Amino acid sequence: MIKIYVDWNIMSGMRSNHFPELLSILLNNDKFLCLYSTSHISDIFRSYSDDEEQKARIQDDLEFITKITNDFCLFNDGKNIILDQYDPQELLDSRIEESDIFSDLSIDNLFKSDSDDPALNSLLEYFKTTLKSLELDSIFKEAFENPESAKILNDIFPGLKDDLTMNGFFNSFSKMNYNLNETEGYKDLRQIVQKIGVNSGHFNENKDPFELIDNSYKKKGIENFKSNEYLPKGKNAPEWFDNIMNEYLYLDMHGYKSDKVKVSEKEKNTFTNTTDDASHSAFASICSFYLTNDDKNYHKTKAVYKKLSIETKVLKPAEFIEYYNEYVKYHSILDHFKLLFEIFTKPIFYDTNNDEGQYFGKVAYPNEYFFNFFNKIWVPVSKGEDYFYFTLSTLPPNPNKIYTAFKEIESLVKMFFEAFGPDKNGLELFEISEMQNEIWVGRHWLSDVGEIKLVRINGWIQLYYNNEEIKKKITNVKLPSKNSLLMRLLKVYKRYFKSK
Repeated sequence: MIKIYVDWNIMSGMRSNHFPELLSILLNNDKFLCLYSTSHISDIFRSYSDDEEQKARIQDDLEFITKITNDFCLFNDGKNIILDQYDPQELLDSRIEESDIFSDLSIDNLFKSDSDDPALNSLLEYFKTTLKSLELDSIFKEAFENPESAKILNDIFPGLKDDLTMNGFFNSFSKMNYNLNETEGYKDLRQIVQKIGVNSGHFNENKDPFELIDNSYKKKGIENFKSNEYLPKGKNAPEWFDNIMNEYLYLDMHGYKSDKVKVSEKEKNTFTNTTDDASHSAFASICSFYLTNDDKNYHKTKAVYKKLSIETKVLKPAEFIEYYNEYVKYHSILDHFKLLFEIFTKPIFYDTNNDEGQYFGKVAYPNEYFFNFFNKIWVPVSKGEDYFYFTLSTLPPNPNKIYTAFKEIESLVKMFFEAFGPDKNGLELFEISEMQNEIWVGRHWLSDVGEIKLVRINGWIQLYYNNEEIKKKITNVKLPSKNSLLMRLLKVYKRYFKSK
């Protein structure tokens, strides 16, 4: 299956019948594994209220998420990004329960106790009193004594200069968090960052935004504020996830396709909107496709992915439909084999060497997804004119993490089982119990159209094919063509599937 991630703007649009063709494509559950994440829940939470009509709308939203994703969800457990089935209603309920914690980040609120144990409460009070009285590093005091840095710190940490203790810091941090996420405070923070001379007018569609920002710092003679060095990473999420979010926020803060910040009776666009968009981009990086209709998110995500060598295709709905019709709209297994053999006649293969520098065959990364999964072909050194052998595998969108859901393996095995029946060991459809400690026995067919083997090596699902089983058959099929071997193979396949 092809993993695809759709942002909330498009999802809610599909629910309102704005993208009927896209919805029809994505509901093909044999081809696409559509995922949602906790960021979708955050998007919905922003519109939450006790109004009964609004509650009904949100219920419709959650049911639509289930319909299109079958509850397959990406979430951060603090150390890893997990892919599992999770009821969106449960996630929203948890988000509502946690909302009070995020509204007040003071020491008193963070360490509030509901316990009836006097000894525990006494110990907690002692801990809070001790923590509150701890003084901050002297660097804060020195910074507040400098008029220029004091102004910046006052804007970022309101009230901190009057109480340079941990109690003052937590209270100030809580105010900063409120200003960023509930008011237009993020706009002020962006203005501070953009004092280096970079703003929306400095960017050009034909130039790398990261390079333009870096050059602006150099012209000012100041050290570049590098997001990967100064922003937190790896503490509450995988480092690769934080890297994507930090680079995304870095672009927004410096004025590249910056989000609108405005709070009024009719709308509320704050820092929360931007961080949610950044996390959408981070979650989507493990998928083959990320669909977004937000122009600013579209451009920032493409720039970040390019910098971090992430291969996820960022597309708008119309672009995806065009890509689908040209490269992905294949359904039967014969369609996939026909497409695969046609690929071998195209000039997209290039030589590759092994670790010792020796010729190791040819490799190609086509736009197609063979059998709704594979997008990498390796053809080893030929063993003879009538011998044909290749391996299919995947080019992971995110080089930092490989995600293969059991659902993907299940769908892949089902396609071959329906065409060839049980494998040589009598194994049929995939069962989760087959997976033992990340090791999978796979499937091995000796069919009338060749030997096909599905395996899992070091987390990678691969398909091995050779024509050893049908050499005699293809020898009897004569076609005057420079690609005669491929054409003969394809003819054998057509005969086989026609008989089926």
